[in-house]
Amino acid sequence: MNAIEPVEFSIQCNIHVIDWLIIGAFLVISLLIGLYFSRRGQKNLVEYFASGRGVSWWVLGTSMVATTFAADTPLAISGLFVKQGIWGNWFWWSQIPMFVGGVFLFSRLWRRTRILTDAELIDIRYSGKSSKVLRGFRAVYLAIPYNCLVMGWVILSMTKILGLTFNVPKHWAVIICIIITLTYSAMSGLWGVVATDFFQFILAISMAIYLAVVSVDAAGGFATIFTQLSEIYSPERAESMLSLIPSINSPQHAFHIFLLYILLLWWTVGNTDGGLYFAQRMLSARDERHSFFGYLWFNIAHFCIRPWPWIIVGMVAAVMFPGIATRDAITGQLKPDPELGYIAVMITCLKPGFLGLMLASFLAAFMSTISTQLNWGASYLVNDLYRPFIAKNASDKHYVRVSVGLVVLMAFIGGGVSFLMHDIFLGWLLLSAINAGIGIVYIARWYWWRVNAWSEISATSAILIVMAAALICPSDTQMKKILIALVCVPPVALLTKALIDSVWRKRHTLLIIPIIAASTLTILLIDRYTLPDKVFPWTLLYTVPISLIIWISFTFITKQVDEEKLVQFYRQVRPGGIGWLRIARKIQEDFSNDSLFTVVNFRNAILCIIAVSSALFLTGKLILGDYITAAILILVITVCVIIIAKSLSGQHWGSD
Repeated sequence: MNAIEPVEFSIQCNIHVIDWLIIGAFLVISLLIGLYFSRRGQKNLVEYFASGRGVSWWVLGTSMVATTFAADTPLAISGLFVKQGIWGNWFWWSQIPMFVGGVFLFSRLWRRTRILTDAELIDIRYSGKSSKVLRGFRAVYLAIPYNCLVMGWVILSMTKILGLTFNVPKHWAVIICIIITLTYSAMSGLWGVVATDFFQFILAISMAIYLAVVSVDAAGGFATIFTQLSEIYSPERAESMLSLIPSINSPQHAFHIFLLYILLLWWTVGNTDGGLYFAQRMLSARDERHSFFGYLWFNIAHFCIRPWPWIIVGMVAAVMFPGIATRDAITGQLKPDPELGYIAVMITCLKPGFLGLMLASFLAAFMSTISTQLNWGASYLVNDLYRPFIAKNASDKHYVRVSVGLVVLMAFIGGGVSFLMHDIFLGWLLLSAINAGIGIVYIARWYWWRVNAWSEISATSAILIVMAAALICPSDTQMKKILIALVCVPPVALLTKALIDSVWRKRHTLLIIPIIAASTLTILLIDRYTLPDKVFPWTLLYTVPISLIIWISFTFITKQVDEEKLVQFYRQVRPGGIGWLRIARKIQEDFSNDSLFTVVNFRNAILCIIAVSSALFLTGKLILGDYITAAILILVITVCVIIIAKSLSGQHWGSD
């Protein structure tokens, strides 16, 4: 690979009066929207955190995609083109089965629960003290370390933008970002968030597309860009950068990382059932039909519309600003930072007026995400910690006031975290690493009655131990000893349980053998295979089998959920499927029409996954000039859409 010397970006950004006027108008409009919804949002917690359960599908779906369209995303995706190439986007493209499948398997289930946060699901799904411990833990864990990590990299991205365009020091940029978002998100709740999200997404995606078109023209067209990539980075590296799928011989383990993404990431990492702020939006829907179509619209916009404008600008930045770097504030040395390329292209290619619109669109992307994170994080602390454990019988006004205070507190914590971060994509990898392995539990809890609170507790504990060992242990040998000891816990616990409880032993003898076999294979894997790097996604090779063995074992060792609680949950949510047959037999009502565990539903999910994937790659094939494949993809999309539309026309939608 050709050596690229780091070069500090030094072009002065000229902000004209028209740009300031546009930015000011955008901020005023956002503030007015927040003020308009402030009285409605502060009526009670359902209004503040779930918009009174009255949001239409096109609003909630747009709000979802606006939330994931943060100021960090264009920078990270465009920088990823230089770091890895187009194929690096499989980090999130591989999640298509998870997200699109969730439309058919989970979106309606969330709405049927009529809860306020996804953490509250624990209370209606599990029983006993363990469920209370889990709910309180998730409230704190998701609201503060998890949520503030996300806010940290989002604020970091905005400080990079303000630093290059306005020459604003990082500490002032953080303060400005926090104040801007707090002006409306704290007072109006989710009503203000979803309303501003809709307006902000239209502006953000329009300007992203416009910048992609203008920048390609400024660079001389795609043919010129492809030629310059070969000259600057070498033909081999350029070919790898332009590949949708890396070749087996690609450098830096590219193909192996790709395999980890598509084989393990989508079903093991994160909230595979559409939880977190996605669940918050689905819970705010008018009914389950709006929840379904809102989540479907999010997937279409998220995967088919958003990514390519950022990737295209990443291509332009790679040839216009190779080696773009920032100067370390402490050492004074230049550090390559390809995530700055997007900003450099924006400053260079946009004329007055359009630059103002682009900066406003970045503010829109930033505000839509931070406002969601603040509202969503506060919902956990109030609904799942403060109200059930600290102040059980306070008034609605009291809970809303506490919510506003917590929104402000988390904003400042998130700002503090941003000072500890320097690379957006590394933040993405860290969050994925601490979520790796829990995903299968979130899927199972909806469709298998035997899952209990200890399933989630043990899986989460296993993942945190694995990651702590990877981060703290100075040598691979020490880390492996800890992990092998951890893997030995399930078979020892099962054997101990079998010796103590003869009744349990008779029922679960067949479980012990496969757990011991799986534990043995995992120990061999850990002992004989050393990870190329102790970061995500390589850590999946350890976290997935370890967490899987541990949570399945502890599910059967611990007490099952009270049958009365399971019957109540099944009546309310009506998931269907073989995993609930034992409970369904105890209920006289026939919920077969409401079941999502059907052949038709799975067929539609698979067809939708194919259609969304084809639409995603269609744009890439057109850019790269592969028109034959593009024509085939159009045909595939058409067939899938016709079959799905015909099936949905006769769909039974459950009553609210």
